[in-house]
Amino acid sequence: MILKDRNLTFDQLPCKKEDLTFPTLEKLLQKKIGLETLGKDTMTTFDLYDKSYGYTNAGLLFSSENSLPGVDIVRFGTDHNEILARRTLEKQSVLDIYNDACDLFFLFYSSERIEGMERTVSLRIPEVAFREALANALVHRDWSIGNARIQIAMLEDRIEIISPGGFPENMNETLYFQDFYSVPRNPHIAYVFLRLGLIERFGTGVRRILNSYQNEIVKPSFHATENTISVTLPVVNQLTDLSPDQQKIYLFLMEKKFAGRQAIEDHCGFSRSKTTNLLNQLMAAHIIGRTGNSRSVEYFLL
Repeated sequence: MILKDRNLTFDQLPCKKEDLTFPTLEKLLQKKIGLETLGKDTMTTFDLYDKSYGYTNAGLLFSSENSLPGVDIVRFGTDHNEILARRTLEKQSVLDIYNDACDLFFLFYSSERIEGMERTVSLRIPEVAFREALANALVHRDWSIGNARIQIAMLEDRIEIISPGGFPENMNETLYFQDFYSVPRNPHIAYVFLRLGLIERFGTGVRRILNSYQNEIVKPSFHATENTISVTLPVVNQLTDLSPDQQKIYLFLMEKKFAGRQAIEDHCGFSRSKTTNLLNQLMAAHIIGRTGNSRSVEYFLL
């Protein structure tokens, strides 16, 4: 058989490795579709194995022996100059990479509030948005690019996810970001994610990210270059009933990080009493906080 005579995508090409193991994939397939044992027939159905030449690149990616580049996660402070933590996720199944990245997301962007006997957990970024953006990066990145890893920057006010590889053939920015049309670069990787329920349908990732922010003041943004596709997920307060005047203060503090009453008053064009009332309302709703005393008081987003 001559492989060049077949129109194979990168994830369908042979990986030239043997004796791969798939404990995470098998466990998830058992739970999701009731699979008893992950044998060669099932692997062939998912295009993770080819009876003519063995395991494919997609098979390698889902195996515990995965040697393809993974994900580099950096937690920053107030900006990119302050690195608080760093972790590289690779040399494991892409499913373990996905789960580990989600665990770090919950660690850094969830908060608990205890009121009486009840405990509530809230997320500062919609979970659906992060999961979709992460899955899209893993499914649609160009895995043939050397040692380039997916970059995830976790900042105080946003998450940035940068995926190696520009648009695949027959895809452009208008189709991807406006019409939500999808041309999977790695259709067999995408199919496994689809069967496991990690993505909903082909071509709906961007739409689901936008929908998760539909009632928020801030919105996600997307950007593409010749070599990368990136998405920025801003932090939200998950409150949808801010008045237009409250939103002005919210957006100003998002930009400035810290600001005194006079600066807020001058920027928004409010009277002193109105500014004070609005600040008190936002503090009572646990949306903003206050630091300092007397004339040095400054306000910030919680």
